[in-house]
Amino acid sequence: MENRVKKDIVCKTEICTEVDSNLWNNNLKKSNYSTFFQTAEFQNSNLEDIIPIFINIIDKNNDIVGQLGLRIINTTVMYSSSIFKRFSSIIPKITRRIIWIYGPIIHSEKPEERKIILIKILDAVNKVVEDYDVVHIEAQTAPYDLLIDEDYKEVFQNYGYSTTDFCSYIANLSISVNDLWLNISKKTRGDVTRAKRREIVIKNVESYNEIDDFINLNKEWAKTKGLIITDPEKEKEMLWKNHKNGIEKIFLAYKEKKLISGLRIGVFNKIAYTNFVINSYKDPTNLGGTLLTWNALEWAKNNDYHIFDFSGGPLDGVDSLLAYKKKWGGKQYIQYDFIKINKKFSYLIYKKIFKMLKSYHRKRSL
Repeated sequence: MENRVKKDIVCKTEICTEVDSNLWNNNLKKSNYSTFFQTAEFQNSNLEDIIPIFINIIDKNNDIVGQLGLRIINTTVMYSSSIFKRFSSIIPKITRRIIWIYGPIIHSEKPEERKIILIKILDAVNKVVEDYDVVHIEAQTAPYDLLIDEDYKEVFQNYGYSTTDFCSYIANLSISVNDLWLNISKKTRGDVTRAKRREIVIKNVESYNEIDDFINLNKEWAKTKGLIITDPEKEKEMLWKNHKNGIEKIFLAYKEKKLISGLRIGVFNKIAYTNFVINSYKDPTNLGGTLLTWNALEWAKNNDYHIFDFSGGPLDGVDSLLAYKKKWGGKQYIQYDFIKINKKFSYLIYKKIFKMLKSYHRKRSL
């Protein structure tokens, strides 16, 4: 019986760089843990030098039983700096990598079938590695895929991946707004109340020109890190495209008609994800980001979303960003980061260069 199941569950594998967005996304929605990170729009909306790859695993009935959207990335060009430009000619040669987030999506709850489908997906990833001469792979599972077990993780290990435990803080939106409010830390509730008293105005982005304020605030943030946004107009186009496609919402906080904070959330399959929060550094006591997060949580609840993911980080992390996410009352969910190094020497150079860049940007921000 087991052998028959193994033969029947997977008939063929498709690997392509283009898909019908509606068909791909509709299949994603068959899973309760697929997010905007796996949508066709997200794979095609990045500002980096990328090649989107879509993997479909198909059974004998021609049904999609497994999906993975990933990106082949040569280098990051959204932000730049003078020191970065020194390495711009060699970085693409050493840092071609595969990245996927919150995947793969497997449309089966049977452990044995899930394992077979996962193996087929990782076989397809290996084919992509060979075809595109990839240096390394960075992968992250969805924290709401509650069927990931030790056997699932072992498949990754057998394919040469190393594992790091991560976590995300997630609010279940089936409870009332009042209960969501009471789940937030007392200090955070006080900050939200103070922000409202300061007459901070919240606005949802509705027009193309409204994104200019967000872009300018992003430039200000980048400057504090010793960075510049290399192509603001292209970023603006990407944000507007994501807004029109319905995979992102942007909320802005104004005080005295000046933008002080911005928040981007990914939205898909009734799951909202905190994608990016920025604050003006001109006011170190700015509470706009806090008010925006509460506003987004309320918005998701009022629009019948099921989950609000505040995002997270390494399970043993103690940084301030993780503390900020934790205080919003979400339950901690475990997820896994997998890394596979295909070219050790190139990867070593890549790590050293980006460690140096990270140190440089950190010093510039002090």
